[in-house]
Amino acid sequence: MVDRYWARSGLLVVASVLLVLVSNELLGAPFGWSAPGREAAGLLVGHGIPLLQLIALAMLTDQLMWALAARRSGAGPATRIPRLALQIVTFLIYGLLFCGVLNQVFGVSMTAMLGASGVIGLILGFGLRGLVADVFSGIALHLDASINVGDWVDLQYRGRDMSGKVLDFAWRTVVLADRADNIVLIPNGEFAGVMVTNRSRPNALSKYDCVLELGAEHDTARVLAILGNALERAVHDGVLAAQPPPYVQVASLKDGVAAYRMVYFVEVGARSPGSYSHMALHYGAQFLKAAGIALTRSEHVEWSRHGGPAQHHLDQPAVRMGVLGSARYLSALSPAELAVIAADTVTARLAAGQALLTAGDPGDSMFVVLEGSLDVVIDGPHGPLEVARLWPGDCVGEMSLFTGEPRSAHVRAREASVTFEVAKHTMAGIFQCNPALAGQIAALIEARRGINDDALQRPAGTPAGVPETPGMLDRIREFFRLGRG
Repeated sequence: MVDRYWARSGLLVVASVLLVLVSNELLGAPFGWSAPGREAAGLLVGHGIPLLQLIALAMLTDQLMWALAARRSGAGPATRIPRLALQIVTFLIYGLLFCGVLNQVFGVSMTAMLGASGVIGLILGFGLRGLVADVFSGIALHLDASINVGDWVDLQYRGRDMSGKVLDFAWRTVVLADRADNIVLIPNGEFAGVMVTNRSRPNALSKYDCVLELGAEHDTARVLAILGNALERAVHDGVLAAQPPPYVQVASLKDGVAAYRMVYFVEVGARSPGSYSHMALHYGAQFLKAAGIALTRSEHVEWSRHGGPAQHHLDQPAVRMGVLGSARYLSALSPAELAVIAADTVTARLAAGQALLTAGDPGDSMFVVLEGSLDVVIDGPHGPLEVARLWPGDCVGEMSLFTGEPRSAHVRAREASVTFEVAKHTMAGIFQCNPALAGQIAALIEARRGINDDALQRPAGTPAGVPETPGMLDRIREFFRLGRG
């Protein structure tokens, strides 16, 4: 683009020099409009050469301006000159050319031209009010440094919420590209009259939020901690920005419903705002479900003896069954079997930094994470190595529960956390009543190990999902002393 402007400028310089030589030869002066012998040279030569010289001078000035502007824009977005400003200067250059031709070539009085232009301007201004308003609004938008080409903006236009990237400020319209890359044109006058949120200023990170409603009977501090942990999971997965850190606040309490606002920061333009909201709500709902908190408002009334101790939320049988039923390795159990486990499950509450499991220790139980998060650490050749993080809904220790293997890693609470512990003697009673269940659980374990963590321990060339020898089902049967029937 820059080379094209410079090439045109070079041709115009050559043309201007040739016209100067021709004017000096035919009219006796390098600039034809000031030559004393112009009238004697005739209409074609005496008026034609000065006209061509003025046109070449205007075109050369215009091309040099565009070439310098393109070179400046190539240095970076901060030095880019608005296109509309260049177009306005081009308009002024050729307007001066027109006046110069009338005055210097044809001898028209400047006073007469100014008077005629004033009358014409009034007529055009009255008849083209909208166009004039759009042009001057476009000039004002260019002079306003708060919005530039490339910025992401939110606005409400004619009752419709819009979000898009500013592509250009044209003579009449602001050109936007929405999240689907559709081109949207908004008249400059109307764009200047609406409230616009510039998501790209003062930096590329912008603040968004989404609201999740729960029954007000839940403990507020606990819900805030769970939803804050969900936002931390989204940051850990690279969905949300880590700085500024996301947070959760109570938005309102009304009619037995508490609204929790999840506030987070994201890079504008990387994804649509709806996708960030989806992920934040997804993690929030997942973690609330893992903690046994229903997303629907509870309508039942619980009666208790006056002054008696209140029952903790996780001590309610229905809640415990729901949490355990969503655990990966217990999803194959029937409601009756889940009720048995729920009645015998132990709740373990951990402080931040407290160890849950130690590598090499014997074990015969599995833990289901309800709240908080835990780090999984192994002893590497150069010291402890964190290999995974457990979130609400995850299970840990399943190999010890179902096969009696020693603990394979250290697991400690990253923050205050709550887990359910499922012991071997509880599962032994269920397997005695339903031996076929062992096969279903073995399939779940093999599928899971074949996808991720077992891949690190398989011999090279062994395809994923191929069980070790002896098979997982045989190991479960041996550990629980089940028959082969």
